Amino acid sequence: MALVTGAFELKWGDTTLTDISEIDVEYEQDSETYTTVQHTTREVDGSQSASVTLTLLASDTAALRNVLPQNFVANGGVLSTGETVSNANGAIDVTPSNCTTSVVHKNLDIIGCGNPGQVFRLVNARTRVDSVDFDDKIRTIMVKFIGVPDSSEASIQFFTEGTINVVS
Repeated sequence: MALVTGAFELKWGDTTLTDISEIDVEYEQDSETYTTVQHTTREVDGSQSASVTLTLLASDTAALRNVLPQNFVANGGVLSTGETVSNANGAIDVTPSNCTTSVVHKNLDIIGCGNPGQVFRLVNARTRVDSVDFDDKIRTIMVKFIGVPDSSEASIQFFTEGTINVVS
C-alpha cells in the first residue's frame, strides 16, 4: 500500500487546470434503516452524489472560460446586460440556466504525482460559480464541479493512470 501524494495535476476533460489553491470534495450516499419484526436492523444504500469545489487563484477571463464555458461570451458577443464585448479574451456572464444554456459535462480527474499517478475521478461533471472572495491581496473564485453520472455509472472512481480503456 502506498500513500497518494501531490503535487496534484487537475484535468477537466482535456483541459489542464492550474493555479488551484484548494480542493474540497463532497460525497454523500443516501441510505435508509429498516427494523424487521425479528428485531434486526438493515441499512439499505440508495442514491449517491459527489461534487468537487476548486479555489482558483487564476481568476481572469482566460482561466474562467476553461471551467465556465456555459458562461463565456466571445469577443463581439453581447452580455446579458446589453453591452458588447470588445476584448480578444471575451467575458464571463454568469446568468441563470435556461432552455438555451448549453451545459458542458466532462470528467474531472485529480491525479497524484508518481509514474503512473493515482487518479480520483468525478464522473461527468458540470460547473457553476460557487463563490467569489476578495482579500487584501487577491481575488479567488470557487468553482463547483457537480457530478452528473448516468444512473448506471459511478459518481466517483479511483484508478491508476493509464490503466483503463474506453469500451466501444
